[in-house]
This record gives sequence, C-alpha cells and structure tokens, in this order.
Amino acid sequence: MRERFNSVAVAIPAQQFSIRCHVSIDRQVPVMTDFAVRLLHLSGPLELTALREYFGLTSSESRELLNLLREEGLVGEANGRISLTSYAEARFTAIGDGMPRFTRITERQSRPIFELLTYTPLPRSVSNSFWDNTLDLNWDMDTQASGQTIEKAEAAFHKHFADIERLEYDEPKRRAYSCYKVDDIRARRPFNVPLPVHFEVDVDGNVDFEFDAALELLPESLRSQIRVLTADRIGSLKVRSIYLRMFVEHYQDDLLSRFLMASQIDDKPTVINVAGRLTIKKDPVIDFRRYVREVHGSANGEVYDNGQSQALLGGLYMPKPQERVLNGLNHALSRNKKAKERTDLVSPPVVFWVIPDSDLWGRTALVRETLDNLRVVLKEGLGKLPDIVCVAPCTQDEHRDHLAKRARLLLAGGFSKVVFATYRTSQESFETLLVPGVYGAAMYHWTVPTADRYNVPLGFCSSSTIKLQKMAVFVRQVLTSALYSVGRSSGETMQDRWFKDASVTDYIFLDAYTKA
Repeated sequence: MRERFNSVAVAIPAQQFSIRCHVSIDRQVPVMTDFAVRLLHLSGPLELTALREYFGLTSSESRELLNLLREEGLVGEANGRISLTSYAEARFTAIGDGMPRFTRITERQSRPIFELLTYTPLPRSVSNSFWDNTLDLNWDMDTQASGQTIEKAEAAFHKHFADIERLEYDEPKRRAYSCYKVDDIRARRPFNVPLPVHFEVDVDGNVDFEFDAALELLPESLRSQIRVLTADRIGSLKVRSIYLRMFVEHYQDDLLSRFLMASQIDDKPTVINVAGRLTIKKDPVIDFRRYVREVHGSANGEVYDNGQSQALLGGLYMPKPQERVLNGLNHALSRNKKAKERTDLVSPPVVFWVIPDSDLWGRTALVRETLDNLRVVLKEGLGKLPDIVCVAPCTQDEHRDHLAKRARLLLAGGFSKVVFATYRTSQESFETLLVPGVYGAAMYHWTVPTADRYNVPLGFCSSSTIKLQKMAVFVRQVLTSALYSVGRSSGETMQDRWFKDASVTDYIFLDAYTKA
C-alpha cells in the first residue's frame, strides 16, 4: 500500500510571447521534377539521352522536363551532360536526409511559452495546466536581465524553432523547417506553470515525495534545479509543536486514541544528552506505523462510531478522502431530509472550511474540484447552495496587501468568502470542514518525527452528533479571533471583491450547533 496524502504544485516562472515572423515551408513540385533531381543527385551528370531512357520519355517530353528544370534553376548543361546546380544540391544538404526540399517563404504567427530560467519552450501538456496558488521556489534569476526577456525570447525562438513547430503543430506537413526572420515579438504577462509534487506514505508509515511525470518533459538542466529547490523549500518549512493528543481528546475519538503512545508532558520535545552533546528528541505521540497498517492498510479506512464515522488519511481535497466525505455527506443529507427532524439545522446557512496554517495546504487544483463537487452534493441535498466560507490563519501585523493576495487565490479556488483569523498555537494544525448539524470532517496535520517538515493529515469524517457539536465548538472558537472578511459581490473581477473588518456576530448562529 502507498497512500498519496497530498499534492503540491511548485511554481515554474514562464511567459508567453506573440511572435510574427516569416518562415520557410515546403512547397509541392511536380513528381517528375522531384525524381529527376534525386536521380542526378545520386548519379552525377548524365547525358540527356540517358535521362530520357531512364524515365521512358519521348523527345518532346524530355525537352519539356529539361525546360522545367532549367526554369527552376535546378540543372545546367555542359559538354552535352546535364548536372545539378549548386542551388539544387543545397536542397539536399540543407536538410541532410537524402531528400530534396523545395521551399517558399510565408508569414506566420507563433505563440510559444518559454520557462524563464533556460528559455526552453514548454509543451502544451505542461503549460496548459494552470493553478495560481503554487508553492514558490527560490529561483536564482538574474534581476538585471529581467528587462531583456524580448531579446532572450527571440534568440530562444531561433534556437528552438524546430521544437516549437513540433509543439504547435501535430501534423508534420504543417510545420515550417526554419525561421527566415522575426518581424515582431511581444511579451505577454508572466505567470507560473504548476508542476505537481506528490507526497506519499507507505504501509510502514514512511513518507516521501515524488514529482509528477510532467517533470520528464522539461530539459534536464531545469529538472535538476527543480529537484534541488523543491527539497530546499520543503526543508525550510516551519516545524510546529505537536497537539495531536489535544485533537483526539477534543473530539473524544476512540479510534485515534487506540494508537496514542504513553502520555508525555505536553507532548513537547525533550532535550537529552548524547555523548556530551544536547540533542532534541521528539516524542512520537502516536504509533503511526501501526495506525497506517491497521486502519488504512487492512481496513482501508476503518468505519467506527456505530457506522457514523470513517477514518481519513490525507488532505480533504485528495481523491480518496474527498470521495469519502462527499459520499458521507450525501447519505447524511438524505437521512436528514427523510427524518424531517430539527429542520432548523437541516439547511445550514453557511458551510465552513477551517484550513491549517501550512504552506503545503491547497497548492493544487484539487481544491477547486472538491468545492465544485461539494456544491453539487449540497444543491441536490438541500435544494439550495449555502456559502462555503474559508477560515484561514493570519497574524495581527500581516499586511493587508498580502492578505488580499491570499484571499484572491482562495476565492479563485472556489470559496464564496474568506475570513482571516488569528489562530492559537494549538489550533495551527487543525482542519475542519463542517456542514453544521449535518456532516463534517476533522483532520490533524501531524508532523512526522522522521521527516518533521512533512505534515500528514489524519482524522475522520462523521455524522456523529457529538463529533458535529465538537466541530462547531472548534469553528466558533476560531471565529472569535476573526480580523477580516474578504469576498465578492455579484461580479467576478478584482473590483467586485470587498475587504472589511470581520464581525463575530455574523456567525453567532453556530452557537445553536454546539449544544445537544
């Protein structure tokens, strides 16, 4: 068993260029002209009689062929023998495949996309994918040369012209084989091309990451840079204190509690003396290997709480957890509709998604897919669409421009509104997706002791009344420290978005969901 628990798109800086140019393309010539040139190229000078007999031509037909070859500037005659001109010979040497190539010059528009590190053209399968909320890497780009993108792009266009033609035209017949000249080149807006990185855990609890197959479509020099910079970026992530035991106790989760280790004071790292040197030793808190083997290996996501809860491993937007959450929500909505009990809670006005304080959360287009699928289930089960509010962490002194950028990315990902709140230290690794009174999922982003920059989300989805109350309590606690609210009006542009101070009273209705 290998379980993919997160996918993160790293950013490759790229830019599209609009290039107007003149190119050399093949042109059709009569079959006899083509074969005559090939024959003379292979045999060398021939007498006209030999040429006529080879093709079985009459005297008048051979004269017509000879005239045509002369008009094209392909043959000359000396001492009664016909031979190719230097121009005709160049039709072979220019391509080097033993076939003559006759060309014409035509105007063409080309729109290649270059990555801005080595200026290599990117294939459509890589450049057509788009997700703006990517993990930035520390590219060592020459800032002094940033104004030279036009010159670099033009040089790269000539250098990689054959590759660009193959990327833009699937049919070989449509491709030009050389650029005669560039008439005009214009740079479009720079952007980041997302390259997915997948994080996985095996049945023994070992975690690692691997790059998407799209990496192999990039030049080797760029691939090696991406590998190094991604490892450095992950290695620089903040290591957080572990509050898994608090998570388990808050939700009174019987399944996770089975795998907790003997309690240590506050589950904080301890300092030990090894050969005269002080070393920090982290307590494991949970028997992660056994948890993965028994709950997700053997049981494939154990179901418990009398069938009301199911264990989850991985980000809520990852395919398997996403499917389990959506299926569970669909069943819960159906049960509530049939029961018609507590109708005030059947149609919650807002759905909440409290996200963790993690640089690796949501850096994938799977977030948008999850929100789209969530809306389908909610619309079918409730008959209407409640707002889906993202509650995201911020600091008291975080600049509003930075918050506006983060909000833009989350709104573009599909959220109806973003509420920024200051998290307690113990809340930073908690995640909750809550349809109040109906269904929810709670995850703890556990720091793996053997790889302390990797956070493996583990938790559950549930319709248990107790767990739903506990989720509502947690969401309410986070919202008490809300600072700002960012959303959009009826439009979809940046001007339609609004940014204001958060009002805690907007979510006072949650109190009704925290009680039995």
